[in-house]
Amino acid sequence: MLPIAWGICLAPIALFDVRHARGRATFDQELFHEHTIRAFAETWPFIHLTSPEKIIPDHLVAMTPGLHWVLAGATRIIGLGDAGLRVAALLISVAVFGVLGVLVGRRCGPMFGALLVAPLMVSMYVASSAAWVLADNVGWFWVGVLSLLALFSRTTLVWALVAGVGLLLAVWTRQNLLFLALPLWAAAWLSTESAVATRANPFVQTPARLKHLLPIAIATIPSLLTLAYLYRIWGGLVPYEFQGQYDGANPSNIALQLSMLAGFGVFFLPAMLGVGEPEWRPRVLATLRRCAPWVALSVVASAIIVAMLPTTAAPTKGRAGFVWNALDRLDVIGPIGDTNVLMVLIAMAGGAMLVVMLASVPARQRWILGALFAAFAIAQGASSEVWQRYHEPFTLLFLAIATCTALHGRGMPGQRLRRVQVVPIAVLALGLSVMSATMIWQKEIAPWRRGEPQMPRTTMLPEPPPREPVTRPDGQE
Repeated sequence: MLPIAWGICLAPIALFDVRHARGRATFDQELFHEHTIRAFAETWPFIHLTSPEKIIPDHLVAMTPGLHWVLAGATRIIGLGDAGLRVAALLISVAVFGVLGVLVGRRCGPMFGALLVAPLMVSMYVASSAAWVLADNVGWFWVGVLSLLALFSRTTLVWALVAGVGLLLAVWTRQNLLFLALPLWAAAWLSTESAVATRANPFVQTPARLKHLLPIAIATIPSLLTLAYLYRIWGGLVPYEFQGQYDGANPSNIALQLSMLAGFGVFFLPAMLGVGEPEWRPRVLATLRRCAPWVALSVVASAIIVAMLPTTAAPTKGRAGFVWNALDRLDVIGPIGDTNVLMVLIAMAGGAMLVVMLASVPARQRWILGALFAAFAIAQGASSEVWQRYHEPFTLLFLAIATCTALHGRGMPGQRLRRVQVVPIAVLALGLSVMSATMIWQKEIAPWRRGEPQMPRTTMLPEPPPREPVTRPDGQE
């Protein structure tokens, strides 16, 4: 019911075209996503992933075009107009989070599952991706589904086939979702089909583990070949037109990832630790004593790594957005070079929180969740853009999945919900919903109501590098 109510709240934006090009969502929809869908619809089911002979290519998004191809097909077959396209995109998001909520609820109870997914759904980046024609939410769907598949499913040959197909679809939704291969490989390495492989120590009995890893390794090959093909025709991991914007790695992403975990994690921590459950105090104290050395190591490592990274707001260097600006203003000490001391301290708290959270789940799931967090850090660090719009949804989804895993590991699904566990997550969801509504009103609806002029319809993309000749499969350049 929650996704349906959420969709009803967002429906007026889609139905009545309440949007303004000064807002990020409208800007991206009109200039990139909607253009790509309309261009694909003209030649569907065949599409052009690169069009060097055109001033504005058909494929004008920085991601792989899986969702765009689906919506282009609906546009071609049904004849969707502008409003129909927006409503179709909204219905896809409603379905996506409906399925995700059901899958989480199967492991920790339907009520708690809905609560865990609620902060993600009301995040301004997720809500805007539903109300506008953007592709982000389908990507988060694949992150959630494949993560749950790795955490809770038996790693059989059928599992490897399903996981491989899911990974391929994820890569065609967004190319950097290849990072989901790592938690899937970790799940196979710690296979539930082998008594040896389920031990907590993953560094023993290598031959047995390799046997279980082989099927998912083979199933990953189509996804790897997809990236190789795209790299060949694009001359990079993003289309040529975006290679001036995404022009290299930016390790400052790890600072933002740890900071987001610290900021949101406090709301999930009571449920993850089981505060309020029978005999929770001795169990939590035992967990903290057991992981104390790792907490200390994580705090020190986070401090050293983040202190070496640029952590002040710098829009021209990819560090732009609400969090960057807010932390710059809140830092009473002031920057030391390009280092924001406050962000370093928050990232240290995030490093400590990550260890405590991983210690609160069963041993096998601990390694899979750790692989998921690390894989996202590597994938996002490869991008030059350090944007909250990627880190916030991932963090909220990671926390929902980790909390679900901890409750399931303690055998708590179906038990009475504790107020001390429910209230913090509900407060977070309420706060995020207010923030999202405020931002959408200020950036999109208010300028539309005032009749302010739209921004010029230009992509404003940085100049890409000189184009190298690309040889097509037919032998033409």
